[in-house]
Amino acid sequence: MLRALVVLLLAATLAVPAPARAGWATPAAGQTQSGDPEVIFTFDDGPDAKHTEKVLDALAAHDVSAVFFVVGWRFQRGDLARSRRLLARMLDEGHIVANHTMTHAQLCGLAPEPLDKEIGQAREILEREAAMPVPWFRTPYGAHCGKLVEALGRHDLAHFHWDIDPQEWQGKSAKVTAAFVIRQLARLNGRAVILMHDTKPATAAALPEILSWLRSENARREAIGRRPIRVLSGADLAAEQAKPTLAWIARAADAGRDRLGELLAATVP
Repeated sequence: MLRALVVLLLAATLAVPAPARAGWATPAAGQTQSGDPEVIFTFDDGPDAKHTEKVLDALAAHDVSAVFFVVGWRFQRGDLARSRRLLARMLDEGHIVANHTMTHAQLCGLAPEPLDKEIGQAREILEREAAMPVPWFRTPYGAHCGKLVEALGRHDLAHFHWDIDPQEWQGKSAKVTAAFVIRQLARLNGRAVILMHDTKPATAAALPEILSWLRSENARREAIGRRPIRVLSGADLAAEQAKPTLAWIARAADAGRDRLGELLAATVP
């Protein structure tokens, strides 16, 4: 059953500071609603033939729903059949598929026309491949500038930023990556979005360790009466923005991808 429904993207709203140069408001997904520490897992740049499947396996083993920010070129060259299978698996297992541009370009270095093309063409391809709306967006490199903000307005999109970046994309090892994320989660008080990359071997190797730590840490916290670290899905975030229609959201999840698509279309900012 599809569990993850939709994150209503917030232009200004998560709990560990993001890089100052990024310019996007944090916390990236708003304040904790439960009062517990809350975390959302997101993955950029795939689907990748070598590593995405391992990431999906780890998420499935721990019953975690994530958001995958996908690049459009993956469906124009390379192993197209594998990319399509991985995208289908993401959707079938309740993850959200989102837009990460066409070619992972530095958008603030582009003129308005190619900037619009990077966003719009990727959205068109991903909606065709997913057979459902793909209204969520994350800019490569966390780029922020006036013309990008204007472009997102033209496309009716808001940026989905992050709060915790282990920078495994710089070649850091799985051990270092896992240790960094676990350290941030251990002291988390509010809500945070984690940025990782399902194209990197360090991500695929570190994620099971991170999720296993979360499980054991929450068991420890339960035993001593301390607040757990909640792992939020898109459905959880959507519910905050659509409380009057929660019954309909539940029916949409049960009905599958068609109604999920209708809901996604209805939540475009």
